[in-house]
Amino acid sequence: MFSDGPVVRLLDLAVSVRDSAGRLSLDAELRRYVRLVRGDAVAQWNCSAYAAAGALEAAADGLGEAPAAFREKAVRAAGDADPAEFLRTLAESLRENDRAGAAEFSELPMEGWEFLRTFPLLFGLDAILMDEPGPVGATVRTLLDNEHPFCTALAAGYAGEAQRARVLFPGADGLRPRLSWAARDALLAITATVDDHMRREH
Repeated sequence: MFSDGPVVRLLDLAVSVRDSAGRLSLDAELRRYVRLVRGDAVAQWNCSAYAAAGALEAAADGLGEAPAAFREKAVRAAGDADPAEFLRTLAESLRENDRAGAAEFSELPMEGWEFLRTFPLLFGLDAILMDEPGPVGATVRTLLDNEHPFCTALAAGYAGEAQRARVLFPGADGLRPRLSWAARDALLAITATVDDHMRREH
């Protein structure tokens, strides 16, 4: 609990807000956290935002026995507040945001950290395309062929992220505000490439 998991993730968000000099809002970051967890069935099943709030309270109760690095992070996140009380307040704020439901992207834009957790493979593909420019479909085909026959997780990941991006951001620009190559046509090329690979090789 003190070295990994939702408590550490939420404290990291609180620290980033503290360090942002007013650019970020803790409430908005908690709403993004809720949206991220609610949008992922595995995350919701494994540790819902409600369960994460309970973990924050448990961390507050055990703060005195926590590793020094965790206590230091809690102090940094809390600012002038008592760290244990800050953790309890953070837990209640998280519950309130969870009860409010997931925010629409039109209401609360996706922040950078949320993007990386939602589209990790597409973000990684961006680095590949920067090093080896070319058609995105051909690049994905090569990646899948190189992993074949142990490619099903990668294929499902690329297809899922591309389709999710098309649904969440249905305009012609797709993810171009974040990834310069990831317009709608490129996302369509990814799903088409995965479909073609599955037909040919499986």
